Amino acid sequence: MTLTTFFSSTSKEQRWVDKISKKFIREVAIDISPENPICVFNIPKSITIFKPQAYLPHVIALGPYHHMVPHLQHMQRYKISCAKSFFNQSVCSQKNIKFREILIDKLKELDPVIRGCYHSYLDIDDSTLSWIVAIDGLFLVSLLKDCFVEPESENLVLDTILSRDLMLLENQIPFVVLREICRALKIKSCEVDDNIESELFFMMARFCQANSPLQLSSISSRSYNETSHLHLLDLMYHLIVKNGFSETERSPQNEDSLTSRNSSEQIEDFEEEMNSACDNISEITKVAMKFGIGRKILKPVQVIQDIPWDKIMAILGLEAAKDPNKHEGPVVEEIKIPSVYSLHYYAGITFRSTSEGIKGIKFIEEEATLCLPVLTLDVNSEVILRNLVAYETAMNYANSGPSFSQFIDLLSGIIDSAEDARLLKEKGIIKGGLSNDEIAELFNGINKTTRNSSNMTVVKINNYYKKKLMVRTFKFMKKRWFSLLKVVTHLLTILLLVLLILYSFCEFYGCPKLFGGSS
Repeated sequence: MTLTTFFSSTSKEQRWVDKISKKFIREVAIDISPENPICVFNIPKSITIFKPQAYLPHVIALGPYHHMVPHLQHMQRYKISCAKSFFNQSVCSQKNIKFREILIDKLKELDPVIRGCYHSYLDIDDSTLSWIVAIDGLFLVSLLKDCFVEPESENLVLDTILSRDLMLLENQIPFVVLREICRALKIKSCEVDDNIESELFFMMARFCQANSPLQLSSISSRSYNETSHLHLLDLMYHLIVKNGFSETERSPQNEDSLTSRNSSEQIEDFEEEMNSACDNISEITKVAMKFGIGRKILKPVQVIQDIPWDKIMAILGLEAAKDPNKHEGPVVEEIKIPSVYSLHYYAGITFRSTSEGIKGIKFIEEEATLCLPVLTLDVNSEVILRNLVAYETAMNYANSGPSFSQFIDLLSGIIDSAEDARLLKEKGIIKGGLSNDEIAELFNGINKTTRNSSNMTVVKINNYYKKKLMVRTFKFMKKRWFSLLKVVTHLLTILLLVLLILYSFCEFYGCPKLFGGSS
């Protein structure tokens, strides 16, 4: 029996062995580095499927993941030019300063550490990787320094889509690379600074402060010592949550979740009955027209058909029937909680902003008040929010307690329409340049990320909402209406069947006197 192989020659086989051995050695070197956590992840399709463009760079690629993407190559010259200019300024035009010796060789020595920061294996040699992170790292440091030195100027970073690309999870440059770049430049730089890491931290924090949708914890020497900063997005995440985790608690599955499922099933049954009744009315109308029945007799039927059933269903807390032929892509799942409008007008709940960040999220039942942190939204906010959630999920931070994802899930649950956004704007909870419709579209497109936990704030709100008299009244009406609708549907079905039989009989034998028609 002949052994089949994909190697066409001995030389190719040897190259494969060399390649695998290098991978093995590098992977071992990475694994034995406990102080080098994976922090730059490839985001799974289960997250990106709802809006893939929110996780991909539009203008510029940083790091190896998107470095060779064709449509990003036009910015490569600009990136190299900025990096070279910053390098020349940093070394103060000293003679005999070679870029390769001062930086590339240093980064080559850190090759296993740099590779260990990336979730996916990088199938490129150490020289290529060193050049990629050196150019991209220099470019990023130069932008951060401009933002730090001239924060009030109309900086390119703050006024263009460039700042959006810098906050993508797959576009992050590890802090270990940025630190090594700053160290290498400071060695031969005219500037004197004993704490390079501190300076780099404050530059990164200033950029985060300018672009964060949420208020950050105070940026000081204390926050530098307490805050993790594996890369730019990681720093923003920790400055947000260090303002305090949510005080909500996890709880086991309870009757609320069962009630939600039963309520959902009832809604589906109600919609089916409504659709069935409307279909029967339509068919009865068609058959009656064939008998020659006048418009006066059909007027009540027409009135029933013209009733705005979709609005009535919305008032009752139901959704209009979806068109089965319409392709809408993946269905976004949200937590079970009424909208801002329903909470306010049906349950009398008001909303109040809190300066405590995520820590301040709470529902005060005695005051019927939901406290939420202030959220400032602009054209880049959705991308930043989505990538923060993706990063928290990838790092498994959500498993250790209440999370940033719970906050986004809460907003996605209560903001369903432009009216919801308007009410939150009136209370000073949402700020920024986005319109009400844009805000509603943003949060309606974010899928629920928390799966196996219950947010106690949500549980308290739902329990309070159910107790209110108006809400209970609407539920009672919906239940009675549902029972009545079933009876009406059956009666209409019987009537339709009788009319069809009668019509068939008259077609065969003729019934001119019965309906006033001509023989």
